[in-house]
Order: sequence, then C-alpha cells, then structure tokens
Amino acid sequence: MSPERDEMKGSVSRQDLPRDFLLEVGVEEIPARYLPGAVEELGDRAKEAFLSSRIVFGTLETFGTPRRLVLYARDVHPVTRPVEVKVRGPSKRAAYDQSGAPTRALLGFCKSQGISPDQVVVEADRSGEYVYALKVDPGIPVGDALRETLPGVVLGLTCPRPLRWNGHRFFRPIRWVVCLYGGDVVPVEIAGIRAGRTTWGHRTLQPGSRDVPSAGEYFAVVRDMGVVPSIAERREIILRRSRETAASTGGHPVKDDALLEEVACLAEHPAPFLGSFDPEFLVLPTEVLSTVMKHHQRFFPVEDSSGKLLPHFVGVRDGDPVEGIQTVREGNEWVLRARLEDAVFFYREDLRVPLAQRLESLKGVYFLRGAGTLYDKTQRLEKIVDYLADELKLSEDERERASLASRLSKCDLTTAMVRELPELEGVMGGHYAESQGYPLDVCRALACQYLPRNAGDPLPDRGIPSLIALADKLDTLAVAFALGISPSGSQDPYALRRLGSGVVAIVTGHGMRIDLDRVLEFCLGLAGDAVTNPKEDAKDELKAFIASRFETHLSEKGFKVEIIRTVAGGALRDLAAALKRAGALSEFVTLPLFGDLIVGYRRSSVLAKNARSTQISRDLLIEPAEIALYNEVEQKEPVGRLLFEKEDFRRYLELLASLRPAIDRCLDEVLIMANDEKLRENRLALLNRVSALFSLYGDFSHVLPLEPAS
Repeated sequence: MSPERDEMKGSVSRQDLPRDFLLEVGVEEIPARYLPGAVEELGDRAKEAFLSSRIVFGTLETFGTPRRLVLYARDVHPVTRPVEVKVRGPSKRAAYDQSGAPTRALLGFCKSQGISPDQVVVEADRSGEYVYALKVDPGIPVGDALRETLPGVVLGLTCPRPLRWNGHRFFRPIRWVVCLYGGDVVPVEIAGIRAGRTTWGHRTLQPGSRDVPSAGEYFAVVRDMGVVPSIAERREIILRRSRETAASTGGHPVKDDALLEEVACLAEHPAPFLGSFDPEFLVLPTEVLSTVMKHHQRFFPVEDSSGKLLPHFVGVRDGDPVEGIQTVREGNEWVLRARLEDAVFFYREDLRVPLAQRLESLKGVYFLRGAGTLYDKTQRLEKIVDYLADELKLSEDERERASLASRLSKCDLTTAMVRELPELEGVMGGHYAESQGYPLDVCRALACQYLPRNAGDPLPDRGIPSLIALADKLDTLAVAFALGISPSGSQDPYALRRLGSGVVAIVTGHGMRIDLDRVLEFCLGLAGDAVTNPKEDAKDELKAFIASRFETHLSEKGFKVEIIRTVAGGALRDLAAALKRAGALSEFVTLPLFGDLIVGYRRSSVLAKNARSTQISRDLLIEPAEIALYNEVEQKEPVGRLLFEKEDFRRYLELLASLRPAIDRCLDEVLIMANDEKLRENRLALLNRVSALFSLYGDFSHVLPLEPAS
C-alpha cells in the first residue's frame, strides 16, 4: 500500500467492505488536568455525531497524550445507513378530482419527487388526509459524512481555558491532522489545517515525522516513534516500573491515584527512575515531605512496609529510560534538595513563635470580602463551638479544649511554611501545637479542621476535631450566604457545595444529635453582625441549601428519590435520625407489610386534610368501627412515640402498617362526612390523629408510586 495514495473521493463503491477509521489531532502540550476529560468527551461526541450522521461502525475508542488526541473506529461502512423518507404533498382533496384522477397539484408534486402518481400513499393526521411520497435515501459516501462531521466534533470539545490563534480556539494550537479511512486520506479540514497521513513522533526519542500507510497501521507507527497513545497503558507502565524501581530500597511508592493520573498525562513515553535525598530531611513532618515531592515535583515518595517514609523518591521522565537518566536524576535531586532546605528553614523558624502569639496577627489577614478578618472569624468560631457544645452536652473540660482549639485554628495561616505550601493549612497547625505541648485532641482538631475536603476524604476524628471542622464550615457558609454569595449552576468559586456536603457528612457520619435548623439560625445571627447589609432571605436560602446537600448525600448512598423525599421534610432538626429513617424505610418497602402501610396512609390522609384539629370527643364516637379505631390509636400512639424516640424505626413502621384493618373498617362502615357537623368534625379529627402518626415519620405521599412487595 503506497503512502502516495489519492485522497478519499465521494465515489466509494457500495460493495466495498467496512474499514477502520483513524483521526489524530496533533496539538501543542495539552495540560495534564484537561487530557482525561478531553479523551472521554471526544469519544462521546464522536459516537453521537456518527449516529446522527448515520455512519455505521463497529466499535469506537479514544486515546490521548499531551501532544495528540486520537479517535479510532473499527468496521466503518463505506456508505452511511439508508433511511426511508416520507415527504408530505398536497391534501387528498387537492390531489384528486371528483373522478379520482390526479390533479395538476399531484402531478407537480410527483414530478418534484421523481415518482409516478401511483407510488404515493394517502395518510390521515389531525389536520386531514394528505398524499405522501415514500422515498429511500440511499446514504452518502462515508468520506463526505466525515468531512462534515469531524470539525464540529473536535472543535466543540469543552476547553476550560482555551488558547486562541488565527481565529480558532482549542486547548492549545493544532499543528497537524491525520485522518484515514482504511488507507485513504479523508481530506477534512480542522482549524485551518487540512488532514493528511503524516504524524510526528516523540519530541526526543523520534522527533521527526512519518507517514501512516493506513488506519490499522497507525498504532505500530507511533509506537515505533516512541509514543504510547493510551493513558491507561501509561499508568500501568508507571505503576509497574515504579514498584520495580523502588524495590531496590526495600520500600514501595506511596499510592496516589490522582498523581498517577497526572503523571500519565504529562508523558508520551514514561520512564520512572529512582532518586534520593539526604536522610537529615526526614526530621520534617511526613506531610511536608510528601507535599513537596508530590504537589511540587510530581514525585512518588517511597515508604517502607510500616508506612514510614524513606529518603528516596520515584520520578518519571518523558523519554529514554537509560540514556542521560543519571543527569536527569541528579537535576531532580538538586531541585528537591533546595526545596527541602527551604522547608527545614521555615519549619524551624515557625517553631520559634508559639501558636497563641500568632492570634493577634490574624487581624491583618482578611476573610471573605466584606466579612472582616480571620481574627473575627476566630471569635465567631468560639461562639459557634460553645453553642454546639450545649447541643452535644459536652463536659466542662471538653468545652475548654474545644474553645482553645477554635482560638488556635487559624494561627498556622501566618506561618512561613503554610505561606509557602498552602496545601498544608491546618496540618501544620496540628504539628506546631503538638510540639508546643497542647492536648492531643486539640492538635488533631487543628489538623482535621478542613476535612472532608472532597468526596472520599476521611471524616475528622470524633469529638473535638469534628466539632471544630463542623463549626468552621458552618461559619463560612453562614457568612457567604449573608453576603449574598451562593452557588449558581456550575459556578461555585468558594466551594460552598463542598462545605455543605462536609457539614452533612460530619453530622451523619458521626451521628451528631443536633438541631441543625437552630444551629444555622445561630450562625446566621453571628454572620449578620459581621456583614454590612446582610441578605434578607439568607436564612431560608442556607437552610434550603443544606437540605439539598442532605438529599444529595442520601442519593449518593443509593437511596431512591421517593425515599429521600419522604424523610427530607424537617430533616435539619436531626440529620442523623433522618438518615436512619431513610434506611429503615428503604428496607421496609421490600416487605409485604409495606402495602398495608401505604393503604392505611392513603385512606386516612385524604379525608384528614379537611380536619380542623386532632381533639376528639369520646362521647361523639357512636359507631363500633370508629370506636375501634379510636381505641387502636389510644393504645398504639404512646407505644409508637416511644419507638420513635428510641429510633426503633422498623418497629414503628410495623405499627403504622398494623393500623390498616381498623382504618379500613372505619372508612367502610362509618360515614365520615356526616350531615351532623359535630359528628363530622369529630370523625375528621380522629383521622387527623391517625394521619399525624404517619406524618411523624415523613411524607408518605412520595412513596405512593412504589410497588408494594407481594
């Protein structure tokens, strides 16, 4: 097959067999954080575009390196899928005369469609009967479809921070395009560059260009030029060789999936190598060493079997694993040593100043714009912690330690280490507090105050650490909403959704029994004093926001939306209990008794809406069925409320289900809406009292669509 073949023409034979298709878009370095999303979106957009363009294909895969995005489709048919097209013509009345002969209107329509009058069909719709021409669109050569489709697929990719050049917009400027259908070039044009068959190799291993004979030979060609096109394969290479490399030290690389993904997206030909640093730097806290190596140098720290860091690291070179590797190693070790020397200096200087002495300096560090300083925030935190201590009934000793932790919580923000490595805020406060002899739970509170930062992060430790972390998040949320700052669509510059999710995770994860509704009002009161002209409806907005975060939390745990909505009302008064109610109800809907519960709820709640009170006069109960229901409620209501208080929700649901026979009998045998007003109101009050037992648990109207178990 000659590389000099002609470009793909539109006149592809319909008898041609399916062939593989390749698109490679060569670009300047795509930032690592954008590459995985770009590769995934390219596949999604291509599938959607191929289907809408009626391109028939087998499988479709996407690949990517910092310098190229690749789309590969197998068994692409040479002609797009044929479809039957129905074209509406004139109405039946206009198409035929009284004798049934075609009129000029029908003849003209048939001529325009290239058919004879006997080939039309008559169909009726809402507006009348019309004639239709049935035609088959045989499809077009796939090359024509690809030329129309591909530019939009590529240039429509989401680029968070695109570059613009020559009127075009993409992650980085596009430098070459390879587009092949089998061995033929598809002459598509993307960003002003006409596709060919010439690709480029690795910048240092094979910096030249080479022609790709056919789509099927593409991967062999680029591999021969030093390029590993698959992100997953590059991850595996880094993981395997890093372990092999670190084994010589008696240790293994620290597991970090995010770093592994990032490094795999930084290299086209990853080559892990082992580096070392002076053991004297191990005096630094582990978090400092790890942050410098991982966040700043993209190194994998090496630890022993007990989790203790060793004076080694694994770096990843993009290029030859052997030639010049000693120079690369020495250069990286030199850079790391300089950073660690700075870290040691910062650490020792920070230890000279007690944390408590740094509190005053927080007066010069501003919090959110318009909400004072971090010193002011610290004052609010003490008050919130004290309020939460009342809610949680902490001892006097615990209160004192919690108050101390809240005062010290932001002091490490003025240290040299945190100014240099902001990722270590809180963590360094914990280390400095420990070195200065503070109680262990105070130190842990400082270290854990920002947890959980993201989904999947551990919760802060139980007790005072969780209390401080919760107070910190509540204060930031309250101040933000008082300022009128709230998430909107995809915009959330202050990560308020993350903070809200953190509040829910801490409260439910540690089973904190607090009335979050009251707590939010207290926090908003403090925020209102700190903010000029606080937003009027901030209270309602913040409560709705936390409630929505709770619903999201339940959804992520796998609860059905009907279950979530049933328990969501009033959940802020006790999130932990609401979570338990959701769990109990989720199990109960699978039981046969669920049917009795739903029928009992439905029948009692419909009429109960008309009741004016729950006050029942025993003397006005005259029918045996209503007396029986009254006695049932009198007997089971106190038992049910005791079960509810003990959070034995399964048995409470069973009790509700057991009310059905008495409810059915009453509604079947007693005229609730009697003409006598006193009898009617008394009977409605009885049903209202029954309905109140259901409402105590939640709004069961949301689970009505769920099918009871048989």
